[in-house]
Amino acid sequence: MPTYRCLYVVLMFCLLCSLPLLAKPKQEVLLLTYHFKAPYIVDANQQQGLYFDLANYLNRYSKQFSFRTEFMPRRRIDAMLQQSFGHVVIGVQPVWFKQLGDKVQFTQGILQENDIFVSLATNPFIKNDLNNVSGKTFIGVQGYRYIGLEQAEKNSSLIRFDTLHEENVLDMLRLGRGDFTVISQSTLHYKIRHGGENPALYYVAEKPHEHIIRRLMYSSNAPHLGAELNSIISQMKNDPAWLAVLEKYNLDPSFIPLA
Repeated sequence: MPTYRCLYVVLMFCLLCSLPLLAKPKQEVLLLTYHFKAPYIVDANQQQGLYFDLANYLNRYSKQFSFRTEFMPRRRIDAMLQQSFGHVVIGVQPVWFKQLGDKVQFTQGILQENDIFVSLATNPFIKNDLNNVSGKTFIGVQGYRYIGLEQAEKNSSLIRFDTLHEENVLDMLRLGRGDFTVISQSTLHYKIRHGGENPALYYVAEKPHEHIIRRLMYSSNAPHLGAELNSIISQMKNDPAWLAVLEKYNLDPSFIPLA
């Protein structure tokens, strides 16, 4: 009898050893965006949009982290960045956060596009010289930084009228609240294709306001997070799964950064 009991104990020990170890729970990381606009956020309540699909894509490959996309106004993000910061801000580039210096790091680019000057076709804003905007009213977005335009605003030569979200700037333009606005190329394309916007109503200046390479920003105190993000991002441009996400939002290969 003791022999059988010993054998039973040995068998149970071997069985338990053969079971996979309990996986360590992944650390939740928020992907914060202050860009409330299609195609990045199409429906926040239904979690529809490219940035929600980005979280799903990262979760497919991440071994250490669980990502979830959440909208947060720029001013709240700026306040959070003054404290210890364990999350990620997505869709940004270093020049927008240069005041943080070496407190933050940026991944490789995930998308590239232009921010473009848009005005009404009946009153086109055709001058690309930002030194020549005296008396004009610019429709912007609360909390956004606009290179070049800010100096004109400080000089009191340019009047700025802000909306809460970039989603609304074309509405304000049609209502006559300003002479021109700046909107992302991807957003204008999406609104024309899916939002019923008539492209004949608008004039797009030949020279863009800014060329943007959208990156993910994380704390310099989180090197493991940055290493994993960069490892996943490095494979994106050749991954059919990510290319399918871009195609879903009518973004062609020109939106993929070369490096």
